[in-house]
Parts: sequence; structure tokens; C-alpha cells
Amino acid sequence: MNNLLENKKFRWLVGSSVLMTLALLFVPGIANAIPGSGDFISTESTSGRAITDLYDELVLICWGILILVEVLLVVAILKFRRTKDNQNPVQNHGNLVMEIGWTLAVVVVQIYIAWIVLDVMDETEIMPETQITVEAIAYQWGWQFKYPEYDNMITDDLVIPAHKNVKLEVTSKDVIHSIFIPALGVKIDAVPGRYNYWWFNADGPVNQVEYDAQKREQVVKAPLRTTRPEIVSTVKNMFKETAEKNDGVSGLERQVKYLPKTGLKLGEDRVLSTSSPYEKYSAVEYIGMCTEICGAGHSRMYFRTVAMTETDFNQWVFDQKNQGGAADGKVIYEAKCASCHGADGAGTPPTFPPLIGTKWMEKANADMHIEVVLVGSNATSLKGSTNILGQDYNGVMAAWNDALNDEEIAAVVNHERTSWGNEGGEVTPKDVAIKRDALGLPPFPAGGAAPIPDAKLMANGRDQYSACSSCHGVAGVSSIPGVPNLKANPTVLTDTKKVISIVTQGLDTPRHKGSCPPMATSSDSYNLSSLLTYIRKSFGNKRSSVQPSEARRLRNELEK
Repeated sequence: MNNLLENKKFRWLVGSSVLMTLALLFVPGIANAIPGSGDFISTESTSGRAITDLYDELVLICWGILILVEVLLVVAILKFRRTKDNQNPVQNHGNLVMEIGWTLAVVVVQIYIAWIVLDVMDETEIMPETQITVEAIAYQWGWQFKYPEYDNMITDDLVIPAHKNVKLEVTSKDVIHSIFIPALGVKIDAVPGRYNYWWFNADGPVNQVEYDAQKREQVVKAPLRTTRPEIVSTVKNMFKETAEKNDGVSGLERQVKYLPKTGLKLGEDRVLSTSSPYEKYSAVEYIGMCTEICGAGHSRMYFRTVAMTETDFNQWVFDQKNQGGAADGKVIYEAKCASCHGADGAGTPPTFPPLIGTKWMEKANADMHIEVVLVGSNATSLKGSTNILGQDYNGVMAAWNDALNDEEIAAVVNHERTSWGNEGGEVTPKDVAIKRDALGLPPFPAGGAAPIPDAKLMANGRDQYSACSSCHGVAGVSSIPGVPNLKANPTVLTDTKKVISIVTQGLDTPRHKGSCPPMATSSDSYNLSSLLTYIRKSFGNKRSSVQPSEARRLRNELEK
């Protein structure tokens, strides 16, 4: 043994092994020390727990293989080492039984891994019947969450009822983003021009009035159905701690504490936030973020995912639709605008311009200012104009017409026009409403516009579709070669503007010569929106309705 310890190669081998072991143990610990990294184990939703259990099982398999290989390696080194300076170790030239054995072992392990992975994929990727749909819309740099079943209400945080299957329809307004809610096992890309889909069922709080003890036990603690034998789960659970489940009944049970302070300039550090706008509800909060490097403001794309009891969710919806008090322009500016234009309105050259002393802040240009906030970079005054106060700017201005109502836009415009030495005067919500109508945008008064009911649009749309059914089929499935189906058609589901172009201007390309004549050239906005709503919500399609104001706006854009 002393001779072995004196051998330099052996000491080098032992030292390297020790260093490698320390690296394996401490590198993950160092990663966890990064501010905001936190616990990324998905244990707060049914699908998230299935994914986490799969991960834990695969880790155990990998550790078993690692330990087995390392033990065999050490045994081989010790058993077959050179015992004398001039004597070679015993030479072995293969063992058929061992080779067949470890080959079969690898095959069995790989088949088992494939089995458990496909089992979890089946449980998490096949969407069950959902109780609520939310559109998650990413932009530089923030999130909007739209609720089609609640009059297209829009919020900055994802608020959902607990213990309900939630369907996420994820897209982007500009560049590629990615939505990630670690605790719930949600992770999917947000791609411009298309919708990606995910579903989840968050634990959240449990209200004793709404759930009796038996239902609560079933909903909160029961794992997803699995085809794996019970003994596998029993053995696996011997090696892992059971996650402690929250069993509170009311009140905010967990606050998100790592969210950005509003009004940050680019490059300014984030600070911890301990306040929550949801403290009066029975709710549990989880952190959400963007995980795609999408630009300078990427690090501030955090949001709250708030799971509420059904009663409190309904109360929250009511509160959102009946918000009291006047809109606060300063608060809106700090939340929506300051990350680009700065808390002091000085801008961030050479990307985003200042709001001090520019032509948009002049008294005579209030209408121009409103248009910029409504439609962003599509505003007439911004087209071809990148030089502002002698400085060239290359940033993109977001459009806020579908996120802020008339009162909120008037408030933030007034804050910009009367702050930092600007003396541009104030505008009214009525001024914003008039400009919306002139631009062909859907009305959005404080409290939300009263949309035409889906049932009425569907009834009229059924009559409009009769002219289309001879080619596209009564059930949206065509029997004519070359004529596309409308059932599950990606264009129908994701590109309303393209559909309007086809039905009002026809489709006449080398590939589809005369394939679709302009069927709705003379249709008014009501009939056009009815037709669009019918094909988007029929034949198994499950998209939101299209209001006449939106159809008019998109048609105006096509005709410019």
C-alpha cells in the first residue's frame, strides 16, 4: 500500500477524482447562489409534479450508472495495476458473457427510460378539457394576458382560478420570447405570427367552503395517472423528500419577492419587491419570466402568476371591470414607459428618444402624441423619422391601443405633456376615443367596451358562411382538391388580417389561380366580423370572436 501511495500517477488519479467530485457537489450549489435563481422544481401543479418526478427518476438512474462505472473503474485500477516495476499486469482480451451482459443492461435501461418519458409526455402534452383560456402576449419588454371569455380583458399578470385546467395560447408582438413559470412546469416559446399552446392546473389555495376534505385531498395531492407499476413509485419515493404542500385556507400564502422595481432605466439594478396587489384575495403567487434573450430589457420581463380560489377569482374579474378612481398617469408611465424613456423622460440614446422638448410635446401636436401612444411605430409622425433633437434613434415603439383604455392613455399622455418642464397642455379621454375611431381601432372606454355577444355574431356568421360552404364544406372540410380546409387551418386560427384579405380581395396567386374569389367585397364590418367569428369558433376551432371594430381596423390597414 505504501508503494501505491508513493506512485505519482496514482496520487494524480486520486487527486483528480477528488477535485471532480467536489466540482460535481459544489457547482450546482454555486448556481443556486445566483440572486433570483430560487427553487426551480415544479411542484405546484399536476403536470409540473409529473415532470419533476420524471427528472428525479432520471437523476437516480444517472447516479446509479455513475457510481457503478466509477466503482468498476477503481476496482480495475487496483486489481490490474502493475505490481512490480518490470512486470506487466495480467492481459485480458475480452469476455463474451460480460459484453453481452452490459449490452443487454444498456438496452433494458434505455427501454425503461423511453417508457417513463413517453408516459409523462402523454400526461402533460395531450391537452385535456380546459375550463379557461388565456392568451399570453409577449412584447419588448413585458407581458399582456388576454381573457377571451371575459370580454377580452387584458392584465399585466397571469391570474387564474386554482384547481382548474388552464389553456395558454402564447404568441409575441415583435421578437421571439419564451414564457417560463418554474413552479408550475410551464415553458414554451412565444413566436411572432403564430400561437403555441400549453396547459396546466395550479394548486393555489384551497377554500373549505368550496372544497370538502375528500375533494381537497384528491385535487391537491393526487399525482397524474401513470402506467408505471406502483412498486416503481414506492421505491423512488424512498430516495426523495416529499414536497411539503401548503394547506392554508385564506389569505395570500406566498408572495413573489423577486420582481423588478417600476421605472428602471436600462442597466439599473432590480430591487426586491415585498408588496403585492393581490393581498386581499385568497391566492398563491408564483414567479413568471421570459427565458429568451430578447433585447436590452429582457432581464425585467418578470410577472406574477396568481392562483385564486374560484370565488376570489370571480371577485377579481369583477374588480378589474369596475375599477374605481381616476387613472394615475405617473403610475402607468412608470410601469409601461419608463423602462425605455427613463423615469425622468430623458430617454436612452441611441435606442429610445427623450420626451422632453420634442415636437410631440408641443400644444399644437396633442393629436400626434395620442397617435404615437395608440399605434407606436406605425404612427405617421414616426415613419421615416429617426432623428430627434439631432440624435438618431433605432428603437421600436410599442402600440398600447389594446392594453390601455381611453382614460389610461389620456392620463399617461397628460403626465408626459406636463412633466420635466413640458408645457404641452392636457387631453381628455374623449380626444383619445375620437383618435381611435379615426385610426379604425376598436373602442376601449374606461370599464371596457360592450362587445356584441358571440351568439349573435355566430348566428349571423352562419348565414354569411353559406356562400363559402360549397367549396370549403358545411363542416369546414373541403372535398375539392386544392381547396384548403377551414377546420384547424393555421391561417384561420392565427392570422385574422390574412383571412380578411382573402375574403375581401380574393386569393389569386400562381399556385392558387382564381382559387378564391372576393366573396365579401361589399360586406359591412358587422357581417365581416360575423363571418370571421363563425369560422374561428366552428368546426372544432376554438379562437376568440372578432368584433366589428377590429374587422374595420384590419380592413382599413389592408386598403391603405
